[in-house]
Amino acid sequence: MKLAVLLVLLGCIAAQAADQRINKAIRNIEDRIPDMRNIPIDSIDIKQPPIEMQMPEQALEDVQQRLKELDVAALKTLDPLQNLPKELPIMDKAGQTVLIEKEVEDGWRAVANQWLLMLDNQDIDQLNKVNAVIIKKTELQSLDMALVQFRVPNEFDSLSVLKKHLPAEWIKQLGRNHIYEANSDPAGEQLVVQEEGLKIQKAVCGKSVKVGLIDTGVEESHQAFSKASIQAKNFMSEDISVPTAHGTAVAGLLIGQHDELVPLLPNATLYAASVFYPRNEYSQGAALINLVQALDWLVLNNVSVINMSLTGPENPILQQAIERTGDKGTMIVAAVGNEGPASQPLYPAAYPEVIGATAVDKKQQIYRWANQGDYVDFAALGVSVLTARASNQLGRESGTSIAAPVISSFVACYANGLSEKENVVTELNKQVIDLGRAGKDKVFGNGLLHP
Repeated sequence: MKLAVLLVLLGCIAAQAADQRINKAIRNIEDRIPDMRNIPIDSIDIKQPPIEMQMPEQALEDVQQRLKELDVAALKTLDPLQNLPKELPIMDKAGQTVLIEKEVEDGWRAVANQWLLMLDNQDIDQLNKVNAVIIKKTELQSLDMALVQFRVPNEFDSLSVLKKHLPAEWIKQLGRNHIYEANSDPAGEQLVVQEEGLKIQKAVCGKSVKVGLIDTGVEESHQAFSKASIQAKNFMSEDISVPTAHGTAVAGLLIGQHDELVPLLPNATLYAASVFYPRNEYSQGAALINLVQALDWLVLNNVSVINMSLTGPENPILQQAIERTGDKGTMIVAAVGNEGPASQPLYPAAYPEVIGATAVDKKQQIYRWANQGDYVDFAALGVSVLTARASNQLGRESGTSIAAPVISSFVACYANGLSEKENVVTELNKQVIDLGRAGKDKVFGNGLLHP
């Protein structure tokens, strides 16, 4: 027994001695290694041949596409309502289908099989080549535009097919009756507790200006609008229910007055064009034909600026309407979108004539889901901002939609009748707080506009 204990003790002593030898050896090696942290970096003269690393262009495109797919997937995880069915019937109040919204090229959505063609008293008999059924002709007198709305059978329902059958000069005047979306917050930021939020503290100006709004309906009976001047027009069929949540929130910032709510433009008259129909309880869609009709009505009423807190695809008809709106002396401010930094450009904000609005929080940090790109012109408060809500309530909302009316207010107050975007931007740059990189950048644009 004693022998066994002795052997264990000798083993421990031997192991300890071995450990000591190992530790001593390590210290000896360490003593021979110079302290690299004490060597000035500019004293190291290691000459290596330059290595040029290049990634094939196709690989870069694949990486960018993967990033976009991940971004969209993240948003869909946060907002299951983005997973709309391929085809969605839109019902009227009696439960009858009034239109069918469907997914088309590049994941966009449009009224099924419907197209718009801009013609000026030209012969439209050639539409017979694609078995088209003319739905209606619309004269937009303020914009000097004439639109033909028509439907084609499935075999002709693509631009590539229509190009083969219609005159070449028509193609630049042809576009789907695309669906555009109200810029609802995708991540539930409106649920942020009040202690983390903010509210508009003062008006941008007290001028008696005319401001246009293309959005959902506005709850005119809301307590916040008891002193407001609102001229409203609905561009949807009277048989379709009119959603009001999104438009009420945007209008609440522009002209809403309450004990806790300071309007950006207390003496403005708001011309509110309702263009959206409900898809479900939380999501709304607006057909392009109604957007351009709303633009025409607002130009007719000589508003100084139009707020468009909505996004969608590029479309030749929309582009023409935007350009002609600017030609008539009316500026447009649009939300850049809440699809994330990797998103493709969204319209109308990405059109060069439009002022693109992005959102920041109270710490002047960019809204996490805001789109980024060259088309971002200005930033404004847009995260957990107090405003009017449907059902006569007040609450907090987030997104580039909430920042856009702030920018619209500055345009109304400081543009002084200017209609060229470059001149308006020059004027507003006198008011900005530069954020991010010096000068204009893809995140904050020219900087923050704050009342």
